[in-house]
Amino acid sequence: MSISVHAPAHLPAHNRHCQTSVHPRCDFIQQGDTLLRPRLLLEGWCAGYRITLDGRRQLTNLYLPGEIIGVWRNSQPSFYHSVMSVTRASFVEFTTTADSEVAQSECALFEQQLENSIFRLGCLNAYERMAHLFLELGERLDIRGMGSRNAYRMPLTQELLADLVGISSVHVNRTLQLMRADNAISLVNSRLTLTDPDRLAEQVHYQPLL
Repeated sequence: MSISVHAPAHLPAHNRHCQTSVHPRCDFIQQGDTLLRPRLLLEGWCAGYRITLDGRRQLTNLYLPGEIIGVWRNSQPSFYHSVMSVTRASFVEFTTTADSEVAQSECALFEQQLENSIFRLGCLNAYERMAHLFLELGERLDIRGMGSRNAYRMPLTQELLADLVGISSVHVNRTLQLMRADNAISLVNSRLTLTDPDRLAEQVHYQPLL
C-alpha cells in the first residue's frame, strides 16, 4: 500500500511487530489504557470518544488510514478517550516507540486537528461544521496518500457525524440535504464528493493543516 512522504510508515521496518485486525464497532482501547507501542492504521476508520455516566457520547477525534494511534510527546502515555473501530480496521504494531522526528510531526498534526475541532464547535453553525469537517478529512487522507481532497469514501453514519459535530442525528440529515441542494456535496453509497472545495473552504474559514 502506497503512503505519502508525510505518513509515519517510515518507522524502521524491522520494528514492525505484527499485523492485527478488528471488526467494526469494536472498542479496542479503553479510556485510561497505556499504550507504549504505536499502531499504524493500514485500513479502516477508527474514532476516539468519551462517554458520560448517563450515556451521552462525544467523538473527540478520528483515526484515518495511514495515521498512527498512540504517539505522544511524553514517554508514558495513557489515553484520555476510548477508541473504537468505525469499520473493519487493520493495524501494524511496532515493537518500539516512534522516533522523535516522527512523534513531533504526528503530534503537531494532531494538535492542529484538535484546534480545528474547537473552532468548529465554538464558532460555526451546523452547515459550516459539516463542511469544515469534510474538508479536513479530505486533506488528511490526501496527506497520507489514501484519498483525494475532494472525493473519498466516507463511512461515517449520521449518528457518528452527530457525535462529531455536536448536533442531533435529525439535524445532520437536514444539513446533508441542504448541502446536496446547494450542490456543495454529493454523497452516494458512502462516496463523498466536494463539488467546489476551494469555494467551500473560503465559505467556512477552513485553513489547511499543511
